[in-house]
Amino acid sequence: MTPQRKWGIVVWGFVILYLVFSGNRGLWNLYKLHQEKITLTEEIFQLRADINRHQTEYQTLEKNPGLVEKQAREELNLVKPGEVVYKFKNSSNH
Repeated sequence: MTPQRKWGIVVWGFVILYLVFSGNRGLWNLYKLHQEKITLTEEIFQLRADINRHQTEYQTLEKNPGLVEKQAREELNLVKPGEVVYKFKNSSNH
């Protein structure tokens, strides 16, 4: 192999390394951006599913006000003025 050919290979090696690792348009950066795009696309899909679930829940609660009261009583332990709440422990003895 001639010295000129060796230098040509070295120069091409540097060119390839430069293209792989250089700046915003380097192949490594493009790969990272592609992976970020995939992650964000998956997150968008999940958020859209959450939005649909919440919209369905909202529509259900909007149609049935009694359900809102039931949830408030069960989850937040709310009571109407003047009500008395009796709570019983579950007995596991039969």
